[in-house]
Amino acid sequence: MDDSAVSLRAESGQGTDGGAPLGNTAKSSPPSPQAKRADRYEGLGYARFVLSRHARQLKPNAMAGDVYRTVDCRYVRRDRTVGVHFSAVHQGAHYSNLATCGSVWACPVCCALIQQRRRVELAQLIEWAYANDYRPLMVTFTFPHTAFDTLEDLMAKQKQAFEFLRKGSPWDKFKKRYGYGGLVRSLELTHGENGWHPHTHEIWLIRDLSPIEEVAFVEFVRERWLKVCERVGLVTEDKRFAFMLHAVDVRFGVSQSDYLAKQDASRAWGADREVATSTSKSGRASGVHPHEFLIRRAKGDSARYLDYVHAMKGRAQLFWSHGLKARVGVEDVTDEVLADESLEPADLLGLLSADQWSLVRRRRKRAQLLDVAETGDWLQVLRFLKSIGWDAYA
Repeated sequence: MDDSAVSLRAESGQGTDGGAPLGNTAKSSPPSPQAKRADRYEGLGYARFVLSRHARQLKPNAMAGDVYRTVDCRYVRRDRTVGVHFSAVHQGAHYSNLATCGSVWACPVCCALIQQRRRVELAQLIEWAYANDYRPLMVTFTFPHTAFDTLEDLMAKQKQAFEFLRKGSPWDKFKKRYGYGGLVRSLELTHGENGWHPHTHEIWLIRDLSPIEEVAFVEFVRERWLKVCERVGLVTEDKRFAFMLHAVDVRFGVSQSDYLAKQDASRAWGADREVATSTSKSGRASGVHPHEFLIRRAKGDSARYLDYVHAMKGRAQLFWSHGLKARVGVEDVTDEVLADESLEPADLLGLLSADQWSLVRRRRKRAQLLDVAETGDWLQVLRFLKSIGWDAYA
């Protein structure tokens, strides 16, 4: 069994560190609530904590204060105690008084929280658009790349291309012709046989178009994207034909309930989900998300992950046109705020002492303790602590 498999088993209560699996923490503890949630957390909560631990192991502790804030995320205490909270409304549990990094790129745990909350904003955007006589569409932009291209170079050229795309009188006339009312762009990044693959999904707001207008619309966007990509060096003459076939995809009249063609292993994506949760996608034919490096840990994956963290630092995953959030009525909230679970209304079940939190970390039971806390019973949490080695009288 490889290290990743051992880590997943350890974090999910099947490990070799002496902790008992959930449902067997004490004879008087009912196993059914935890057992019912086991599959869900094996694939989501547990895995995210495992990935965050792998990320922490990759990053030099000496640099934890800057690029590597993920080193401390949901691991280092910000106070003497760690709060354990339960929300009866959401049937979920979370910690407080822990450091959070708020990185949608580097941190698997913060990424999941931020994206799900951004999804609500995008659903609000689409609902507002239809109510105000716009017809939202989705445009996906890609471009050729090779295994020899560096991520920083591709990102710089992509940024230039988008700046040129939306400059000049042709673009101004285009916006006026189609009643363009703004956009939201989501940046997605995968890695495959041909190296890094940055691409975007954008929701554009336009007026309702006839079939003939839709054809002219797509033709303009494709030709203009080709022109700006040639200008910044993202496409060469020999790749123009393939570029025109694959580099731009336009889907008209999207809604939050539409299911798009893009799917991962078992999930279909609506327009709002496609944009907001793009970085959560795992393996697919065109490549894997960089978080996959933390799972497979093949030769070169550590270096690739660190390159990724450096290149994406400071970049926004979601970009809204100037003034669009205010028009839609969406509050401008940072990723750091969205990643802070302690801001959500929830009941405080109890406080973990510094020694108790140290034990939970050492036993790799951060996710499993939250699963127990979802019973809403602090006594169950105390029994769980005892099952992993806590002695209140030591």
